[in-house]
Amino acid sequence: MAEQAGFAEAEEFHFRLLSDPDQTVGAAYDAVRQEGEDYFGMPLPRRISYLINPEGVIVKAYDLAGKDLSEHAGRILDDIATLG
Repeated sequence: MAEQAGFAEAEEFHFRLLSDPDQTVGAAYDAVRQEGEDYFGMPLPRRISYLINPEGVIVKAYDLAGKDLSEHAGRILDDIATLG
């Protein structure tokens, strides 16, 4: 966790990062890599973003594998506006 705290500080994040070395949270969010996927067996989760409503319900998932991340934030903001 010290490594992530240092990373968050260096990047000036104003929130804590999650450490999930046993992949408990990753499994709950279906983000653990499956056999046949790149980096299978390593503690590297799949790159997925989730849009979660105020009630804590996942309303949309974005699998970012092989995607251009430059448009990702804008897409999420558009979806928030649509759902709001």
